[in-house]
Amino acid sequence: MTRNPRNHNAGNQGIQATNVQAEVLAVGQGAQAVKHAAAADAEVLAKAVGQLRVAIAGLGLQPAARAVLERDVEGLAEATRSHRPDAPKAESHLKGMAEKLKMVGIVVKEVAGLAEPVSKIATLLRIPLTFLTG
Repeated sequence: MTRNPRNHNAGNQGIQATNVQAEVLAVGQGAQAVKHAAAADAEVLAKAVGQLRVAIAGLGLQPAARAVLERDVEGLAEATRSHRPDAPKAESHLKGMAEKLKMVGIVVKEVAGLAEPVSKIATLLRIPLTFLTG
């Protein structure tokens, strides 16, 4: 048996596949896969943040409570504005909003005007929606 003199740290690392579907894929030691949000995703994110802003305004909250939530909405808008959205930051703002709304007796998943844009944002950024059930 002869050894192949090629570098065994390169190549397909023994992976064999006949059909692969993925948005991004990284294989091998130190491999990294990065997906950049498409322009269409950025537009959907901006629209969803706008819908969230309108929904919060329509809740009839006290001005102080609304102002606190607006800071989270603005932080969310900032986190999702670039071509490389900051998912951890967006998740933090979404969780913060859900917790603050819960303190005033509003459950995000039970208000369609809130649940729909939150779900869109979470889906696009691959944020688990577990914070809505807690």
